[in-house]
Amino acid sequence: MSFNLTTSSPEPGEATVRKALRFCVALILVATLLPVFSVNCVLALLCFKAPLKRLTWIDISAQPVRLYCWQAGLFKRSAAILNVLGGTIRLVGNPLVRDGVSIPVIRRFHSPCSSPGLFDSLWLYSLTGLSVKAPLALLQQQRDQSVFADTCLVIKVMLCLCLYRKSASMPSHSELFGIPFSNTRMQTAVDWIVQGAQQQPLQSACRAAYYINVNSVNLSAVNARLYQALQSSDRNFIDGSGMRIAARQAGMGLADNNNGTDMLPALCEAAVERKRSLFLLGAQPGVAEQAASNLRQQYPGLHIASVHHGYFDDDEQVCNTINQSGADIVLVALGSPRQEIWIDNNKHKLQAQCALAVGGLFDFFSGNIARAPMWMRELGLEWIWRLIQEPRAKFNRYVLGNPIFLFRVYVLQQALRGF
Repeated sequence: MSFNLTTSSPEPGEATVRKALRFCVALILVATLLPVFSVNCVLALLCFKAPLKRLTWIDISAQPVRLYCWQAGLFKRSAAILNVLGGTIRLVGNPLVRDGVSIPVIRRFHSPCSSPGLFDSLWLYSLTGLSVKAPLALLQQQRDQSVFADTCLVIKVMLCLCLYRKSASMPSHSELFGIPFSNTRMQTAVDWIVQGAQQQPLQSACRAAYYINVNSVNLSAVNARLYQALQSSDRNFIDGSGMRIAARQAGMGLADNNNGTDMLPALCEAAVERKRSLFLLGAQPGVAEQAASNLRQQYPGLHIASVHHGYFDDDEQVCNTINQSGADIVLVALGSPRQEIWIDNNKHKLQAQCALAVGGLFDFFSGNIARAPMWMRELGLEWIWRLIQEPRAKFNRYVLGNPIFLFRVYVLQQALRGF
C-alpha cells in the first residue's frame, strides 16, 4: 500500500507563532502538574534517589528518543513534558513505540511528521479501538492541524487513557460475562467473514457472527435464549467503549472496535475483491433498498443479491428467499435480541456462508440517521449521539442500561472473583 502525500510548509512567521503557542500549552501542562512534580521530587529524595532519570524510547521511524521519567511517585512519564519545554521533542508529533518494544521488531516508515511527539493520533485511535486504514494519511492530517487541534488531541488522549488504557494481556480469544469473543483487528474479522466454504470443508451450516456490546450483555442477563445464541455462535466481535472498560477491568486489552458500522465499508471492499454477494434483511420497508442503492453507488462492482424488510412472520419463506438469491453473506438487522435468536434458529436452513447480526446498520447507510461527529467517536462517546437523536427510543438502552452495565463490571464481577 502506498500513500501519495503532499506537504506544505507554513510561512516562517507562522511557524514561529505556532512554536510559541505550543510552548505555552506545554508550560500550562507543567503548571497544572506542578503539585504532582513536587510530590514526586520529595518521594524520590526520601528514597535517596535522583528525582529524574532518562529512558530511551523509539519513534516510529526507529530513531531513539531520550525522555525524562520520574524515579518515584505518580504519573512517572509526565516528566517528559520537561523535554517538550527543552525542545527535544514536540507535544504532538511522530508516534513513539511504547512499553519496551525493541528496535528490530519496529516497522519503519517515513512519517510526514518532522519530529517525535508525546501524543499522536495513532495512539488515540489505538486506545478507543478505531481501525486505521491509512496511518500515513492520518499523521499527515495531524501534521497540518492547528495548535488548538493539537491541544484537543492531548486532552482526548488523556481522557482515553483514564477510560481505556490497555492491559499488557491481549488474548486472541477470551470471554466477558461468560460470552466468548474474538479479539481481532478489523481486517482479520472481515477476512473471516468473506472466506469461502472451501476454506471450511467441515462447515455444514451458515456461520453465525454477532457484535457484543453493552446492550447485548444487559439483554443476555435476562434472556436465556439470547445468552445461548451468543455462546453458540461461530464468532463474536467486541463493539463499544463499555466493553473496553469491562475488558480493562478484567485485565485484558482489546484490539480494534469491531462494530458493524465501521466494518461494513471494509466488508464491501472485500466482497467486491473476493466476488461475494450480500443479502440485506431487516429494518422498515424501503430502508434496506435505499441502503443497498447507496452501497452499490459507493462500491462499484458490489453484488447485493436482494433485500427484505424486517416485518415478517414466516421464517421459512424468508430463508427460501435468501437461498434463492444465492447470497454469500446475510446482514440481519432485526434489532437485538430478535436478530441473534433468528440467526441461531435458522442458520441451519441458510445456504449462505455467513450471517451477521447488524442492528441499526441499514439506517446509517440509507441516510436516515447520521453518524456521530468524529471527535465523539474518537472518545468512544457515539452512544451519546444516538441518545440525542432518539431520546425516547434509546432511553432504556443508555440512560438505564449503562449504569446497570457498570454495576455488573465494578460490583458483580468483582464479587464473583471473591468467591
